[in-house]
Amino acid sequence: MRRQFLEHAKAVARFAPVRPAVKAGLRAALAFFVPTVVGTALHLPGALWLAVGGFNTSFVDKGGSYHARFRAMGGTALAAAVSAVLGGLAGMHPALAIPATLLWVTAWSFAGIHGAAANLTGNIAATTFVIALGLPASTALGALESGLAVLGGSAWAMVLSLVLWPIRPYRPARKAVAACFDVVAGYAEGLSRTVQGAREDAWQALIQEQHGRIRETLELARTTLAATRQGRGERGRGERLLVLLECADAMFMGLIALGEQLESLGPPVSGPVGDPRAAVAVALLDCANTARDLVRLVEQEGRSRRPQPEWDGRALRDSLADLDARGLLTRLERARLSDIARLLTEMRERADVALDTACRLAGPFTQAPPPARELAEESPPSLMDPVRAHLTLDSEVLRHALRVGVTTTAAVYIASVFRPNHGYWVTITVLTIMQPYTGPTFLKALQRVLGTVVGGLLAIAVASWLQDPYAMMGLLFCTAALCVSLIPLNYGLFTVFATLTFVLLAEMGSGDWTLAPVRIVNTLIGGALALAGTFFLWQRSEEERFPAQLADALRADREFFDVLARAWQRGGPPDTAALNEARRKLGLATINAETSFQRLLNEPRWRTEAVEPLMTLLAFTRRFAAVCTLLASRHSVPSTPAVLEALSRYARAMDGSMEDLADAVLHHRRPKPLPAFDALIGWNVPTPDEAGAALGSEAPLLQSQLERLARQLSVLHTAATRRMEALPVTPSQTQPSTINGP
Repeated sequence: MRRQFLEHAKAVARFAPVRPAVKAGLRAALAFFVPTVVGTALHLPGALWLAVGGFNTSFVDKGGSYHARFRAMGGTALAAAVSAVLGGLAGMHPALAIPATLLWVTAWSFAGIHGAAANLTGNIAATTFVIALGLPASTALGALESGLAVLGGSAWAMVLSLVLWPIRPYRPARKAVAACFDVVAGYAEGLSRTVQGAREDAWQALIQEQHGRIRETLELARTTLAATRQGRGERGRGERLLVLLECADAMFMGLIALGEQLESLGPPVSGPVGDPRAAVAVALLDCANTARDLVRLVEQEGRSRRPQPEWDGRALRDSLADLDARGLLTRLERARLSDIARLLTEMRERADVALDTACRLAGPFTQAPPPARELAEESPPSLMDPVRAHLTLDSEVLRHALRVGVTTTAAVYIASVFRPNHGYWVTITVLTIMQPYTGPTFLKALQRVLGTVVGGLLAIAVASWLQDPYAMMGLLFCTAALCVSLIPLNYGLFTVFATLTFVLLAEMGSGDWTLAPVRIVNTLIGGALALAGTFFLWQRSEEERFPAQLADALRADREFFDVLARAWQRGGPPDTAALNEARRKLGLATINAETSFQRLLNEPRWRTEAVEPLMTLLAFTRRFAAVCTLLASRHSVPSTPAVLEALSRYARAMDGSMEDLADAVLHHRRPKPLPAFDALIGWNVPTPDEAGAALGSEAPLLQSQLERLARQLSVLHTAATRRMEALPVTPSQTQPSTINGP
């Protein structure tokens, strides 16, 4: 616990490597202070609620398509308005406040089943409700006026975000697609550096650093583009952006395959002079420059001349021919280098398609663009399907909703009994701190408490020397802008300036300049309640969740390989749609497992599982996928009966081994021994059988790649075994598995 506390203390002061959201901060400050000033000047009864509606609705605007932003902000405005009315009415009748809080807060916390945007809306609705409870209306008409004031402030925030800022419907999609080419360029540059003699472990570091980030960027662009195109009948800019997105995805896959093949080259094949990898490094740098050109063209909508890249696989082929003429290459080395030249040529073809499309991005639509996989415009899913799926205590969302509902109700009860000054600050702290997982809750509690203490001390200092209302309003505008601008950097900094803003605002409104200690005490009470609710109400440790996430990633690896195996049985290339779907599923499953692992590291636990085997399992889950991507880049495989028999036996053994490995990780047992993959494909064995020998003679490169895949599986198997050696043995782990071996 002491070590975990020190790690969380470091995380409190850790800054994210991003820029402050200055534009969002200024917009939030305007959304907050314009209603405040107008309401105060006109002596409107709901001035506070105008400001609350404006600030919260502006806070919801996270970017993306304008259609999605309008839905998110409009939905939040309605939810907050209804919450203000119901909270005001419930506050008039203390007997109703407790059950109403339990039902309303639990219901809105459960809204997280519909995604991150719904989760944020639910949190704002619940927060508005508890504020209304703490500031109850005197009459039903007063409660209705509060709701209307929230709608008024929200309407101003929506006008500010969606009207006063220029409306360019495809700008969010263009920026998202341009970001895809930007991360692809960074990956190409990393490969170029690594192939020129970096340490051997640099390949693994590059995969861990880049693959997950690029997949997340591609998925974000896919979601943004789908939301932008929803309901639009045009087939111009949206179609071209779709083509560009598919080109970026294809270039990413090409770079994965290229990196895997380059790593397999090992040390220089011809000494320091004439190493063909120098030509590859130059081509990769030129590829990165082409991707940067695409970033510029997409962001500017093709207002520049089309670049004419000169890189492809020709320089490598020339170097390869020279080495071959001098007899410096083995058959396998020649095959690997030829395959690298092929991959470079195919990437150049994809880049040409992207450049042509980007240069026509803003022009009239005269003909169909190059073919691309269409984004499915499905009908919206039923709102009740996720509800039915999560109505079980096994659902993390339901457990979290119940936990938040019960803890917030306890905070409301404490406030009703002891009646502390500004008691709703306690309940707001509970709602803000509590997260679905223990680690993030613990971290956010530290940030919230420490930030409130610092912000409160600053408020005391400011109130002691500055009480001029005009100067104070100017200062509060700056602190409100700062608090929102700094959210991406550090939540603790946001809390510092949010505390300073709202304490000074409350002191101005009440004339009581001693509210800072009240805010600190109420935050401490709320933080203690939030941690108690997290630790004692239906808590499930990340140690219990992580094995299922890791097993899902391993099974996604198995499904990816299964697409290749089915293609080998047919004697043709893999089905493109199935391959793309399996690859995306694998990328998302791996991201989920890595996120769960990070939560595991940040979770305060009494017992700590060995970390190194888990890190190896995660790392080589991606390495296994990289080799599969290289195999998927092959246009065909030899179709002789002996080769097909070798591939069939290899595929059956690999499928069974991966399923057994996933099951072993999930159920905390030792995996079964691996079959002899070398014998199945005739790799480095003295007397291979007929099928293995045929594979080695007819397709040495394929044989080498299959052996590489088997090595990745061996590392996964060894890591899973080491994990079991580090865990205490329980009776359930000694039970035999019901999963059939390979």
